[in-house]
Amino acid sequence: MNETLLLILCVGCAGLISGLTGFAFALIASGTLLSIRSPVEATALVLVCSILSQSLSILRLRTWPPRGTAFAMILPGLAGAPIGIHLLHGLDPNVVKVSIGAFLVLYSGIVSLLRADFRVGFGNPWSDGAIGFLGGVLGGIAGLSGALPTAWSLVRGWDPRTQRAVYQSFTLVMQVWALAILLFLDPIPPELVGDLALALPVVLVSVLAGLSLFARIDQRRFRSLVLGLLAAIGLTTTALALPGLFPG
Repeated sequence: MNETLLLILCVGCAGLISGLTGFAFALIASGTLLSIRSPVEATALVLVCSILSQSLSILRLRTWPPRGTAFAMILPGLAGAPIGIHLLHGLDPNVVKVSIGAFLVLYSGIVSLLRADFRVGFGNPWSDGAIGFLGGVLGGIAGLSGALPTAWSLVRGWDPRTQRAVYQSFTLVMQVWALAILLFLDPIPPELVGDLALALPVVLVSVLAGLSLFARIDQRRFRSLVLGLLAAIGLTTTALALPGLFPG
């Protein structure tokens, strides 16, 4: 398939899912873009497009996260990201990916069996901060910063719009932080400008389409969608990491 068409289809699909559920743009787009672009260009392209997706969704939904919760999660997350990057030197990223992938599959299965209105009894700023910190660490190790905050939001007792406001604001800040680190460490290929000119309008349209679909679904369906996507991400993450654990 022509690389230009593949890029359009990739970011369009990622934008639609991100607009509908509020997460997973980077996880959906990264694999394909890494196969047709250099790692630095693909990562920068994914981050810029995902930042646009998150920003557009937050502004369009006009729902802001509880201030205390946002700060409780984001500040530890910012501290956790460099720790995750540092741990890369001592940990096998494939072990981490398999572990978090298995957790997401197990978590999704268990939560799907609970009542739709189930909420944890220990939800508070301290537990929010712990989730934010672990999300930051996982973002530094495996690029999975949004997985735990999204999973946590499902059992925190918030409505779908507040859930999205919480984990999207967290993901947005983490991705801006990651892009700043990338720009500081690596020169960005000049080809990125052309790819962004092509991709950003597609992301804009597809995210708006996803948001339109989100406005038509109820809380039960939204919960099922998020759980299904978390399970799919867990399975994909595990499947892609397993060959690295057993080379040859």
